[in-house]
Amino acid sequence: MTSLDRLVLAGFRNYRRFVWEPERSPVVITGENGSGKTNLLEALSLLVPGRGLRGARNADLPLREASGEPVLTGWGVTARFSDNTSDFEVSTGMEAGQSGARKFLLDGTQMRARDIAAANLSAVWLTPQMDRLFGESASGRRRFLDRLVVAMVPQHAPELAACERATAQRNRFLSEGRTDDVWLSGIEDAMARHGVAVVAARREMVSRLNAMGADPQGAFPSAHLSLLCPIADRLDNEPALAVEDWLRSVLREGRIADRQRGHAIVGAHRTDFTLRDLETGRQAAEASTGQQKALLIGIILAHARLMGEGAGTAPMLLLDEPLVHLDQRRRKALLETLLDFQTPVLLTGIDRSPFAPLTDKASFVTLQDGQIVAARSD
Repeated sequence: MTSLDRLVLAGFRNYRRFVWEPERSPVVITGENGSGKTNLLEALSLLVPGRGLRGARNADLPLREASGEPVLTGWGVTARFSDNTSDFEVSTGMEAGQSGARKFLLDGTQMRARDIAAANLSAVWLTPQMDRLFGESASGRRRFLDRLVVAMVPQHAPELAACERATAQRNRFLSEGRTDDVWLSGIEDAMARHGVAVVAARREMVSRLNAMGADPQGAFPSAHLSLLCPIADRLDNEPALAVEDWLRSVLREGRIADRQRGHAIVGAHRTDFTLRDLETGRQAAEASTGQQKALLIGIILAHARLMGEGAGTAPMLLLDEPLVHLDQRRRKALLETLLDFQTPVLLTGIDRSPFAPLTDKASFVTLQDGQIVAARSD
């Protein structure tokens, strides 16, 4: 079992200085809007590769003065975890005046984020903004799927970043009217190599989630994911190298049309997926908000079970307002399910009453203006 033993925030969002030692998991964090509940979850989400549960820029993360200007002392998040054999400390942040990427440290030694994640830590989250994931843009669904992949395969993060850089560079070259074949071919080669690797990882994740099967309690619908991506379709029947050659050819032949469109119409950046309720056959995009949330929670729980299989480590679960839009039966089932996770689980809500099934089984913390005003382990 992995536990969160200590969390320290400095100059982060609405936290000037915050030190917290959770008593046990799950932890229910309550408080009025603006008290810092989501910021606390976001801080933990930043300890793994990526831009956290809000997808925020580094410039948005520092504490701000009343004038709106960021404090000049930098910001930092440090968390200490322990399991049955050892403990470790993960930190991230930026020093005053620092530009570029934020730093990551493992037990005080600077490391790459993906190396920390590969050895020690992962996280999956649910936020209110994801409640309509299947009724909005494909980009949000891609980010959700990539987060699940990164949690299990940290190497996916640099592959994805390299693919996005190459795609943006090609778009820029074409928009500027450049026709240098050597430059464009090199960029398209990177798009093909990294793009096929990215799609292959997404494809593998979808396959494993579909194979994981239904929620053991039966409270959340069994779902089937389907990738919408010509690269994935080709990977079903062709080796990766052949698919890379095909994608290079498509990109080369599509330069004129892509220049007019302003972007490449084929590539890993165009992947989408659908989610279907196996019992009713209904697509998530056609379902109610509550049904969509139930399907989404089912996928998140299946992913957590998948990561906990064998010698794997289940991820931290960061659930922001998870009970909204769920009926009473599913609320109770979700809370009971979370008690079985041998990993840090943090949930937020306005007040304690919806979390009554966790009485005597969880820790409860109330926040106000970035400080704990009440804490108890029931």
